[in-house]
Amino acid sequence: MLSFHLIMNSRLLLVCVLLCGYYHALAQDNTPNATIKVSGKALDGATGKPVEYASVVLLHKADSTVAYGMYTQPTGNFSFTAVKPGDYVLRITFMGYEKMEKEVRVTALKPSTTVGTLRLHTAGKVLSAVEIKAEKPAFSMQIDRQVFDAGSMVTADGGTGTDLLKNVPGVDVDIDDNVTLRGKSVTIYVDGKPSPFGDAKTALQMIPAETVDHVEVISNPSAKFEAQGGGGIINIVLKKDKAVGYNVMFNGGVATRGQLNGSVNGSLRIRRFNFFANYYGRYGSQAGSGFSNRHNLVPDSSNTAYFTQANNSHNSDGSHGGRLGLDYYLDKYNTVSISEGINFSNGNNENHILLNYLDADKQNLRSGDRNNSSHYYNPNNNTNFNFRHTTNKENEELTAYVSYSNNKGNSNSDYYTLYQKPGGAEDPDRQSNTGLNHNQFWNAQSDYTTPMGKKGKFEAGVKGTFRKIDNDYTALLFNYDTDQFEKSNSLSNTYSYKQNIYAGYVNVSSAIGNLGYQVGARIEQAQLKGFSYSQNAAVDNSFFNVFPSVFLKYNLPHNQDQSLVFNYATRVDRPDFNDLLPYINNSDPQNIRTGNPDLQPSLTHKFEVNYSQYYPKSHDFLNTGVYYSQANDDIDRLSILDTITGITTTKPMNLAKDQDWGGNFTYQLHLFRWWDVTSNLNLEYSKLTGSGSFSTLTNEYLTYGVNVNSTLRLPSHFNVQLQGHYRSPRVSPQGTTKAMNGIDLGLRKEFLKNNALAISLNISDLLNTQQFSNHYETEAFIQDYERKRTTRFIRLNLRYRFGKMDPNMFKKKKQVEEPEEPIIHN
Repeated sequence: MLSFHLIMNSRLLLVCVLLCGYYHALAQDNTPNATIKVSGKALDGATGKPVEYASVVLLHKADSTVAYGMYTQPTGNFSFTAVKPGDYVLRITFMGYEKMEKEVRVTALKPSTTVGTLRLHTAGKVLSAVEIKAEKPAFSMQIDRQVFDAGSMVTADGGTGTDLLKNVPGVDVDIDDNVTLRGKSVTIYVDGKPSPFGDAKTALQMIPAETVDHVEVISNPSAKFEAQGGGGIINIVLKKDKAVGYNVMFNGGVATRGQLNGSVNGSLRIRRFNFFANYYGRYGSQAGSGFSNRHNLVPDSSNTAYFTQANNSHNSDGSHGGRLGLDYYLDKYNTVSISEGINFSNGNNENHILLNYLDADKQNLRSGDRNNSSHYYNPNNNTNFNFRHTTNKENEELTAYVSYSNNKGNSNSDYYTLYQKPGGAEDPDRQSNTGLNHNQFWNAQSDYTTPMGKKGKFEAGVKGTFRKIDNDYTALLFNYDTDQFEKSNSLSNTYSYKQNIYAGYVNVSSAIGNLGYQVGARIEQAQLKGFSYSQNAAVDNSFFNVFPSVFLKYNLPHNQDQSLVFNYATRVDRPDFNDLLPYINNSDPQNIRTGNPDLQPSLTHKFEVNYSQYYPKSHDFLNTGVYYSQANDDIDRLSILDTITGITTTKPMNLAKDQDWGGNFTYQLHLFRWWDVTSNLNLEYSKLTGSGSFSTLTNEYLTYGVNVNSTLRLPSHFNVQLQGHYRSPRVSPQGTTKAMNGIDLGLRKEFLKNNALAISLNISDLLNTQQFSNHYETEAFIQDYERKRTTRFIRLNLRYRFGKMDPNMFKKKKQVEEPEEPIIHN
């Protein structure tokens, strides 16, 4: 337990850091200016469809320096608020289109300048993706999310979606590639929809980094998004070309830890048809080691006072799969999309464990030599159908989608342990396991959006998710008396599980002067039913929740480059069937794991206030904020020592109320045109308050995390990136997760005309410091636990792309192009 003085000093430190950040923000560019708006819309010149996520910048006409920048919305709209008077050049760029430029004069006498509808024409030449990427910001802040450009993450070249998230501030990826945001669980979306391949870890490992356009971190989602995940949502947005023509990219790499990867991605747009496809393959192997030292404060029946465990492991895994899809533009207002994805993964794991049981004088009572081997094979497929309808009314649209995932799993494992006593007596133990798993997942959703008044918007939608899991796990124990295997009813498990969630939401947004607002509410009815035939145990839970959300954005009138955002939302962590089922996992004989059928959902209330400032002269960007969250009935894992057998059992429990006060500070510093540094500091003070039988678990602590990313864009298209992170120790209900840190280095060189070829060399965990360590202290035992894997390796990656975007490529006659609309001054 921390002392009172340490707690007060921690809170004071947090307040001082945030006040300093706010003062620094106010100290720069605080000259009042009239609020002036510049807006317009970008459309495809051939189809008239909106061009979404195009880069839009306002350049100072005198020296061509960037004054303001943003992306177009999915509707193609863009709007710069609070623009200073002056002469500018508006430039729009997007992959496969010719660069669009228009001169714009902004005067204080005109509060609103509309450039009208700008039609982008596809480039009839080899793509020049690197030139476009140079104007794409590595980091940007929107009202409800942070956006990170995947192309600027050099250290992730040749990796997966997991490697991209290691570059995102506030996101933690542990030694097993589990992802958390500010220490909380997250939900992974792909292109704005829940991942079709189940858990976050699996979904991210199936996405090659080169196929990702950008990453969106939504720490406090609105009512539009599903409420699952106390940490929020991470949305992985994939690259997708929609202009007429074709685009192909090949990618391949090799790493020193035995990793091979390759992929091919392509798209073809012919009139109303847009075909897209990709296929990828990946193989990797790595070694690991670990140890565990436990002191039993209450000796067990065999008088064991100390227990030590050391292990060495070797894992190999591979996967391959792809996606094939089609967008069909029925007419100006209707688009239908369908795609099919497949994935096949398999792996082998070998684990050697040495066990030692000692008495109070640390004399050997017995020892064990255990070998675990396992193999798995998982074939998966998913089908997606999307429909989008727009109208003559600007920004009105109706969307709907249905997806189905069919994931299967086959596994087998063998455990063999030879126990020995000092006298030489041997006691062997052998277990053989087989598992069959079938996971089916349906997801259906429809959303409607329409303008409301001059500045407002109304959104509503419904969603249903339906999951069915069938699992058959058989554990066989070898009987040395009969010399044959016999089924263990306590370790075997056959179960069926269904989870249905019905949801609906409403959002209303508008603006009053400089204050923009969005209020909404979401309702969710969750039904969880399951039955274990082996354990004769049933789960039948039903949860109904209402999740309100409020977002407020205020553009400060005295400085058009500042904004203040407040938001409140509620989230939930519902236990899944693996958490609820009392199934015993004994792959580690002294540390078994099981579920808890009495688990209840944990509701989280989250408040955030964020302040943003852009500095036009230096092109720097600041975002700082404070947040508070309170999770009631927080779910965490508790380890209990059986003082008779000396075995610890770990299972999830509703342990405590978890309160977090935090502050976040991000600054993007442009030292030179060719060198920028983005730094992030996150401070968090947490208080765990146990209740009932867990009242002794109350704890308080201060933790912090630092992330620094330095990127140098040198001559001859040569980029160097150095990324480092540090996370201080974090207290858990029964102990401490020790500090984690690492440094990654990435080099990228681009060659050939239009930079069609890129070669990258990355060194992961440069100082070989990444490891996972825990310290536990309870009334029954004290334990230290550490694991290390092959985290330092060198990866060489090659990427080659080519393509041609030309609206006349598949036309028999060249059609007359529609003239662009003139600039209109209001």
